[in-house]
Amino acid sequence: ITERWFIFMKKIILVTGATSGIGKEAAKVLAKQGHTIIVHGRNKDKTQAVIRELKADTGNHKIDMLLADLESFADIRRMADEFKKKYDHLDVLINNAGNQYGGTREVTSEGHEKTMTVNTFAPFLLTYLLLESLSKSKEGRVVTVSSASHAQGGAPYLDDIELKDHYSYMKVYGVSKLYVIWIMRHFVKYCKQKGIKNITFNCVHPGSAKTNLGSTGNRPLSMKILFTLWRPMMTSVEKGAKPTIFAAMADEMKGKNNQYIGPKGYDKVNEKYYSEKNEEILWNYCMKICAPYLEQEKSK
Repeated sequence: ITERWFIFMKKIILVTGATSGIGKEAAKVLAKQGHTIIVHGRNKDKTQAVIRELKADTGNHKIDMLLADLESFADIRRMADEFKKKYDHLDVLINNAGNQYGGTREVTSEGHEKTMTVNTFAPFLLTYLLLESLSKSKEGRVVTVSSASHAQGGAPYLDDIELKDHYSYMKVYGVSKLYVIWIMRHFVKYCKQKGIKNITFNCVHPGSAKTNLGSTGNRPLSMKILFTLWRPMMTSVEKGAKPTIFAAMADEMKGKNNQYIGPKGYDKVNEKYYSEKNEEILWNYCMKICAPYLEQEKSK
């Protein structure tokens, strides 16, 4: 991926998980281009500090903040409502935030498995809630960060999506990153059904970049050792952020859907477990568990 392709028409861009790692790097690069950047974070003090840093580094003062805990559907809904009160449209939604938790299955306060919530359900819900804002853009884009690990989770259990009976540290991360690809594919179909023609949906992966992924979880000892040994061989966040920036801004991505882009360019999704039926089962599950937070949207 080179940097020949930036679009310089100023855009409104929301980046989730933008207080560190790839999200912060993407926000910085996009801010340098003069776009309006909304930095999502979970911690107010940390997010405010990052915004001050980004303004100083980029000279761009059109950098705003939204706070939400992506482990909470209610908080995601509140954040989406707050965005819509402040902005009349959204040009680019970057679903960057992701996490790995522990060797033992953990659930959110709303009763959902944590890794699946942050990596799959949160991008689903936030994207759904911001479709109207994206539809008001001249050219709306949704860029979702997946992972090469989507191919390493093994067979998904679509009768046990949140892995109550089949949980493992690596499995939940792998299938959550596979599921979010399927969800974004379904958004293409959903928008077509709704007559929304101006939004595209694509996924990216950063390769093995040096980020804080998994640092908030109780990572198993074997994984801690593996990550320590692997870390010196990881690539920089600058390189890891390039696929995200490319998908968000490249002129050649205009009108393209269902692309999967990595540090070396266009890449391929592992399709071993994909079917339209499986995609539909997953979509319907997300719609079901998020239903209380979609009611008002559906009634508009």
